[in-house]
Order: sequence, then structure tokens, then C-alpha cells
Amino acid sequence: MRTLLIVVSVLAGGLSAGWTAEDLYVAPDGNDAWSGKLKAPNADKTDGPLATLAGAKAAVRKLKEAEAQRKTPIVVQIRGGIYVLDETVSFTPEDSGTADAPVCYAAAPGETPVLTGGTKLTGFKPDAKGRWQVTIPEIAKGDWVFNQLWVNGQRRYRPRLPKATYAFVGGALPPSKANLPGFDQFRFRPGDMKSTWQNIDDIEVLTFHNWYMSRLRIASVDDATRTVRFTGTTFAKADWSDFREGLRYIIENVAEALEAPGEWYLDRKTGVLTYIPMPGEDFAKAEVVAPRLEQLLALKGDIGAKKFVEFVKFQGLTFCHSNYKLPPKGYSFCQAEAALSGAIAANGVRDCAFEGCTVSHVGLYAIDWAQGCQRCRVENCQLTDLGAGGVKIGETTLRKKEEEKTHHCAVVNCLIAYGGRMHPAAIGVFIGHASDNQVLNNEIYDFYYTGVSVGWSWGYGESGAHHNDISYNHIHKIGQGVLTDMGGIYTLGVSPGTVLRYNLIHDVESHSYGGWGIYHDEGSQGIVSENNVVYRTRHAGFHQHYGRENILRNNIFAFGRESQIQRSRAEEHLSFTFEQNIVYYSEGDLLNGNWSGDTSRYLLRKNLYWRAGGNVSFNGKKLEDWQKTGQDVDSIVADPLFTDPDKNDFSLKAGSPAEKIGFKPIDLGKTGRLSAPGVKLTPIVTDVPRAYPPPPPPPPPSPVAEGFEELPVGEKPYGCHVHEENANAVIRCTEETAASGKRCLKFTDGPGQKADFNPHMYWEPRFQEGVLVGSFSLKLEPGAIFFHEWRTAGHPYHAGPSLYVTGDGQMNTQGKNLLKLPHSQWIRFEISAGLGKDANGKWSLAITLPDAKEPQRFADLPCSKDFNALFWFGFVSNAKEKVVFYLDDVKLEPKK
Repeated sequence: MRTLLIVVSVLAGGLSAGWTAEDLYVAPDGNDAWSGKLKAPNADKTDGPLATLAGAKAAVRKLKEAEAQRKTPIVVQIRGGIYVLDETVSFTPEDSGTADAPVCYAAAPGETPVLTGGTKLTGFKPDAKGRWQVTIPEIAKGDWVFNQLWVNGQRRYRPRLPKATYAFVGGALPPSKANLPGFDQFRFRPGDMKSTWQNIDDIEVLTFHNWYMSRLRIASVDDATRTVRFTGTTFAKADWSDFREGLRYIIENVAEALEAPGEWYLDRKTGVLTYIPMPGEDFAKAEVVAPRLEQLLALKGDIGAKKFVEFVKFQGLTFCHSNYKLPPKGYSFCQAEAALSGAIAANGVRDCAFEGCTVSHVGLYAIDWAQGCQRCRVENCQLTDLGAGGVKIGETTLRKKEEEKTHHCAVVNCLIAYGGRMHPAAIGVFIGHASDNQVLNNEIYDFYYTGVSVGWSWGYGESGAHHNDISYNHIHKIGQGVLTDMGGIYTLGVSPGTVLRYNLIHDVESHSYGGWGIYHDEGSQGIVSENNVVYRTRHAGFHQHYGRENILRNNIFAFGRESQIQRSRAEEHLSFTFEQNIVYYSEGDLLNGNWSGDTSRYLLRKNLYWRAGGNVSFNGKKLEDWQKTGQDVDSIVADPLFTDPDKNDFSLKAGSPAEKIGFKPIDLGKTGRLSAPGVKLTPIVTDVPRAYPPPPPPPPPSPVAEGFEELPVGEKPYGCHVHEENANAVIRCTEETAASGKRCLKFTDGPGQKADFNPHMYWEPRFQEGVLVGSFSLKLEPGAIFFHEWRTAGHPYHAGPSLYVTGDGQMNTQGKNLLKLPHSQWIRFEISAGLGKDANGKWSLAITLPDAKEPQRFADLPCSKDFNALFWFGFVSNAKEKVVFYLDDVKLEPKK
């Protein structure tokens, strides 16, 4: 950490030291034909300041030519006022400074220059309903379109349906064409869409998948079949990217839904903009701004020629109002909105900085340090009201050449707030394949996904993200119930040298699973987390999906609602060491997930645990029994004596037993934004309107009725979760056989699976009461090992009806043999079980064998006494060799 801080300090000194006087001036009343050497126009109006940033850039080039040996900074002072950008201002290697003579574009002292990519709209007139209207000819001509609007500095939203909540997909459908990369249609519920809506091709549908959202354009609506089809597809043809029944969505830009104050609608065909004013707004006085430019500033080095934009700094400037142009086929990206660039975008840049700047009211990320950016900074900046996220560092492509790599960048002491306003999966600070970066002393607030994300490599393959320092950040109000599978800080892939220290993370709320504080996702390795305080998370304060040799030391994890510590995948190596931590909670479980294996697989030791108002249970064991497994040796169960945990004060009172485990008090006095000379700390605004509705009530239960006749041959089933590891073990539609109709599912298993339970598939029915009847047809081939189970939600879950068939056809439940099943013939199964008040820890089974007139019945079969709801209805192939079985006519419905 010390070495990186020195790099930042040297850079700051190199750009700032030695200023003597301004060389050039820019002012709203300037003229790019003038010299730019005067602060204000002369009396004759023959000379004075320049008028634009582009004009100043050209003047700097001339100055550099005239003073080629210059050893002092070149300073351009920009006076306060509004500068409307007609086009993106681009800086190329010819605009660079040098280490001895950096170029600085700085605000005049005490003044605020605003560079806007928007247009102020005037000429509004009230219509008969009191709405404001103005006709914009460029819109009608097709020369301009926008999907964002700001009134008096506040973002306004287009009309949506349903109002203040979500709609739910009524039924899953396969892609309309077999060769599509993702899903492009679904069946909606009665009354949720209409083919008669005005300008239906301008309507967008926002579909909320687990950890990302698709924004798709409507191609058609069929009222008779209740089918909506889109011009493009979701990101992938995978279960995490599908339109399953019950999936949430919002319909945006519906003219007929324009009815609430603050809403607006732009009719592209007529060019008429209609706005319903908020109480107290006066169209004669209001400032209404619509964005034109998607990118405000571009720093463009020539990486191939090894010519970079170097030693340029922007200081005290405000960049605002950037557009986002939705592609004709819509937009859908798998994670973190990493495909989006920034209102300020940089490639091939060295030793450049934004210092004390504001980037606000934008449609993308604020700043994107993309390919080949090294030793660049964003410091003491405010990045707010963001269509996507704050700062991106690095790419999703792993670069091999040094000049193409991004590293040693810093985001320091910034406010990054009110993000994801158009793209909710965006990140406060995103680090892709980039190393040796610092994210220090930032406040990251009001996002709908992760606060800081580090890495872009799933598993243990090569990663460009290492030696990153994420420290002293205050990260809060994350997720807000919109997306799922997130963390205050999220890591991914092999990350040696990466540290997470002195971060304060709280109020992380996912939509369903995965609202974690510190989240080590797939392949996270070599990360040290220490002296962090994490509290009020929906799920565990710490979660590791899978990874290797991570260390969590001297942290406080408090008030996880569903659990406190979670481990998901057991692997044949040391996953993590969890030591000298304090875990304090009042609800939920202490441990969640998979805690199989011994101390060579994971290690907990010297920790303090306390449950306010209850007993601490270690995966169902008391501490002394848990310690016999080799875990939590020298750990204690005791009240840590926090000063006032209910009011977020986790300092320790005198005499705290935490001393017994070697815990060192955590001083967060230097966490978050810090005051410094010339640094103005703007407080966060806590009542900024939400961009997306709060979590809705759960959707109604989803019955299953699937014969697979509409599923194309060779495709995975849709509308359910399908888990496969490789091509040796898959679930696909086939016409080789069928219990009815022509098609069914073929489960093919094979060697080389990390998990015996792959491939498998399951539905999420969400039934919580009544008696359910599930049925299916099964055809087992020799050697096939079949498993079927009903489960509650949560980790650990509670199992209901459960069937296991061995390779020789022996069927059993909970180890009790029931029946020997024949191979290569279709067999019909019917299962019934009670939920809610009808649950009794028992279930019944009826099996109809080939040519049998009556089913064989098994009553009062045992299951968990805590099984009372159905959220997992699954089918598994458990073999290790190449075998197959077939599944058809799957049904699940309440008993009639």
C-alpha cells in the first residue's frame, strides 16, 4: 500500500508543483479567434479569452511548438459559466504535456465552469391538461433522440407500467429462432400489454434477471396469444438470462401511461415533448435540459504506435448531460454493465488526472479508464446521477502487451452516488483486468448492484486483476432490493496481493439471494480482508462462492439477516482462513451453505461470536462439539461489549472479551471522504428518487406443465434452471423417444464432472400452502442414476419428497427401498405433499409401471418435518459414467 501511495503523491506533485501563472484563458464571452492570453475581452473586443475547450486545446498545441523546451506547467484557466459542447472534445497524443511541463485545464478560483453535452429546451406552452409541451423539429426529422431529461437539475423519468411496481412474466417461451444468441419473447399476463399502444416500437421493456437487467425494444405484441417479441435478445441462451415465469419487468415509455407529475413523453414521429410539471414548477422559469452527446470528453492515445495522451490534468471542471443511445436491438450485458463506456472515455493514456471535478447527469459510466491507461487518477471528484456507474478501470479483455494493459490507476476521496439510473447493474468502481490500482477513501452510495467490483476471470485461470488496494471506503445503500447476487465489495478470479482494508460496508439489500457485504465469487484467490466493518446485510456479511487461500482477519460482521458467514462450494484445497473476527447477530443462522470438509478445506479460529437474545449454533452444533472438528479452536462465545451496536457504534467498551482472541480495535476515523485544503465535501442527499420500484410482493406460485413439444430439438429447456459443467453431461430436447407427443428431455451424464449432481435442472414454483401434486414420466436406461426432490428455500433448505434410483433400477427414499424399476420403458410417477398448515412431514407416491392397470401406491413416506413450502422442484443425474435417462410430461399443480 505504501508504494502505491508514493506513486500517487509523485503524480500529484508532478502536475501541480511549479505553477507560476496562467498561460491561456477560456470564458463564455471569449472567442476562439482571439489569443486567449487575456482574462476578459479588451475594450475594443479585438482580443481576449478563448471561447471553448477545443479552442484552448488548439492554442496549447501552438504554445508547445513555440516553447518546445518548456520546463513549467502549461495552465489553461477556464472561467465560470456554461459551455455547450457541439461535439465530443477529443485529446490525442499531440495534446500531451510532459513530466516537466504538464498541461492543466483548471477552473478559475472560486468559479464553476460547466461543460454540457445537453441542450436547454425552451418554448414550452401549456396544453389543455396543464402539461408543458414543445415541438422539437430535429426529433421529427430523425436527427436527434434522447431518453433522459433533467428539470431544474433533477432527473425525470418516462412513463412506466405498471405504476410504482413490477409486472411478472406469465409464461416462458423458446427463442423465436433456433440460432438466436438469447431469448427474444415471452408470454405476458392478461392485461399487462396492448398491441394498440401508441408508437409501440419506441416502447422499451426492462427485464430484471438475477444480477443484470436487459433493456429491449418491442417488435410486436400479439394480444390473442399474449406474446411480446423483441427486436433483440437477452445476453445468453442460459437459465440466468431467460424469461422464466414470474420474472419481473417494467414497460417504459408508454404514452398512454403519462399521468404523474415529473413524467415526460417524447413523440419521435411528431417531435412533441410533453412534460407533467411537479408542484411549484413554472415552465417560464424552469431549466429543462435534454442530452445530445453520448461522450463529452475522449482521451485517445495511439496504442499500436505507442503514442499516448500524457500528463494532462482537468481540475475543478463540471461535465454533465450525456446521452445514451439504445441500439436498435436493445441492450443486454451479462454483468456490471461492463460493456458500457463513460461520458469521459480514455484509451492509451498515461499520467493523466481529474482532480476536484464533477461528472453528473450522464447516461453511461462517469469515467472509463479502458485499454492501456496507466498511472491515472480520479481524485476529490463528485460523480453523481449516473446512468451507469462511477469509474471503470481496465477491460473485460485480458491484454498481453504491456502498452495495452491498464494498471496503477487511482480513485481517491470521491463521492460516487446515485448510480444505475438507466443501467442498474453498474458498479461504483469497476476494476476489470487491471492491476496495482487504488480505490481509497471514497463514499459509494445509492447503487442497485455492487459497490466495488474487482476482477473479470471466472475460476482459476489467468487474471489481469491483482495487487489492487480497496481501502478506507464507505459503501452503503447498495442493491436496494432491485438485483441479486451482489456485494458491497465483490471479487472475481485469481487476485494475489489484493487487499480490502478499513472499509465500512452496510445496508446491502438484494432482491432475492445474495446481498452480501464482502463477496468472494468464482476463483477468488490470494485476497486479504482485514479491519473492515460490515453490518446490516440481507445475507451473510461474508460469503465465498469458491476460491483459494483467502484471509479474513480482524473484521466485524454484524446483523446479517439470513446468516453471517457463508461458504458455497467445497473444494480440495484451503478455501479461506477466518480468524480474529467478531461476529455479532440477532437473527438468522451463524453459518450458511456448505461446511463439509476439515481444517484443510477451510479454517476458522480465534473468533468471537455472539447472538443477542439467543444461542449461537455452529451448523447445528454447540461450540465444544464444533471445536472437535478442528474448527474455531481458541474461539469464544461472548458479548463483545460494543458501545451501541443498535446505533451502528461498534467501538469496544473497556474490558471487552475481544482481547482474548487478539482482536485489535478498528479505527474508522480515516474511512470515507476526508477533508483537505481546497476540498469541498458535499453531503449525500438521502431523498433522491429511486430509479426502480422497491421489491414487490412475491409473484404468485408458478405451476409447471411442460411436455417439451415447443422446445427445439437439441436445445436446453427454458423457464427453469439448468446446470451443466461441460459437453459430456447435458440436458437437451430430443425426438429419440417420448412418453407422449414427439419430444422429451434427454439427460446425458458422463465422466469429468466436478459435482456428481451435474447435470441437473429445477423449477422455482413458490407454493407455500395447500396440497400439491407433482407428476412426470421417466425412462431409465441401464446404469442411469436418477434423483428427484422437493425443497424449501434457504440454506440450509428442508427436503420434502425425495426419490433416488440406482444404476440397477432400485428406487428408494431416505435409504428405504421401495421398488425395482425396469429399464428402457416409460414409467409414470405421481407425488403429493402438503404445504403450510397441510404439511405433516409425510408424502405419498403412486407409480404406474408399463402395461400396469393400476399404480402401485406408497403412503406416509417420511420427509423433513420442516418441509412446508416448495421453492425447488428438481431432477438430477447422479452418475459418473456415460449414461442417459429421459424425462417427459412434467406437471406440478395444486390438488383439485
